[in-house]
Amino acid sequence: MRVKDLPQPSPLPLAAGRKPRLTLKDVAAALNVSRTTVSNAFNRPEQLSEALRTDILAKARELGYFGPDPAARALRSREVRQVAVVFHHDLRFAFDDPLSIAFLRGVAEELDARGMTMQLIPKMGRTVSLAYAFQTTADALVVYAEIDAELAPEVKAFSKPIVLVDTGVPGVPSVRMDDRAGAASAMEHALAQRPDRVLVLSFPLHERQRRHRLDLRSQRSASVAMERSHGYVGAAHRQGFDLNHIDWLEIDETQLAIEMERIGTYLKDLPDGTRLAVLGMADTMALVALEALKGKHRIQVVSVVGFDDIPAAEAAGLTTMRQDGALKGRLAVRQVLDGQKSDPLPFDLVVRRT
Repeated sequence: MRVKDLPQPSPLPLAAGRKPRLTLKDVAAALNVSRTTVSNAFNRPEQLSEALRTDILAKARELGYFGPDPAARALRSREVRQVAVVFHHDLRFAFDDPLSIAFLRGVAEELDARGMTMQLIPKMGRTVSLAYAFQTTADALVVYAEIDAELAPEVKAFSKPIVLVDTGVPGVPSVRMDDRAGAASAMEHALAQRPDRVLVLSFPLHERQRRHRLDLRSQRSASVAMERSHGYVGAAHRQGFDLNHIDWLEIDETQLAIEMERIGTYLKDLPDGTRLAVLGMADTMALVALEALKGKHRIQVVSVVGFDDIPAAEAAGLTTMRQDGALKGRLAVRQVLDGQKSDPLPFDLVVRRT
C-alpha cells in the first residue's frame, strides 16, 4: 500500500487571521487511508511498513499536520502557557555561549513579566529538523536556528504563532540584525590597516553555499554565515582588495581547542612578514585566533575583529561588532505574542586594541 498525491482537505472554518488546525480525521480523509493508519504512523510505527509510514508522514507534513496535538491536551488541563525556543545547538552550548545566554536571558525577562514559562528544545548543528519541535506543548514557537529552503513549507504551515531569529522565510515574522552590513563594517575597518591577506573564521557552510560565497550579486539569504560572508566580500570588492587574498576557515564553535590547532597550521604556511587581518564571525572565534597568534612574531597582525561583543571580548581588548543578544530575545517574545514588528536590530563597531 502506498500513499499517492491526493487533494488537500477542505478548508475549516477559522477565526480571522488563524490557520486551520488539522485533525487526524482530516489527514486520513485527504490521504485516503483510515484514521487508525495515520495514528499508527505517528504513535505505533511498528504496525506499518517503513515505506508506508514514510509516505504518510511526508504527505501529512505537506498538509501542515505534524501529529496529534499535545498542546490541546495541555491547554484543557489548564497548564501554564509556554513559549518554546528551538535552539541551534545542544544544551551545553546554550549555557556556555555568552551570546546565547544573553538571548535566553532576554526571552526569560519578557516571559517572567507575563507570568509565562519557557520550553527549550535543543538540536545539534546550526540547522534543525523541525518535525520534533512542532510537537511542542507550548503555545508559541521561537526558532533560534537557521531555516533551510526545504524547511520553509513546514514553517509556513505551522498553525501556532512562530517567529524566526537570525534567519528568514518570506511571510514569516523574524527578528534579526543586518548581518551583511555589520560584516561589511568589520571588513572596512580591517582593510584600513592595509593587510596583505585576510583570514575569515566562518561558521560552517554547505558545499552549495561555499560555491556562492564570493558571489557579488547575491540575493539576501536566510543564513547568518552567508550574509556575513557576502558582507565581507562586498566590502573587500568595493575597497579594491583582491578577493583571492581572502582565506576562509570554517570553525566548529564546540571544538575551539582543535580549531586553534588548525589556525596555527594556517599561520605556519604564511610567508614571513605577512601583514594579516583576521575576521571572526563570532567573538569566540576571534579570541581563539588571538591565542593562536601569540608568539608568531614573523607575521605582522594588523587587525583582529570579532562579532557580538561578549564580555570576554572587552577583557581581551578585542575590536568587535556589537549586537544586543538580550534585546533580540525580548523582541522575539514581543513579536510572537504581541505581533510587535521590529526593524533590523542595531549594531555598532567597538574599536579596541586589536
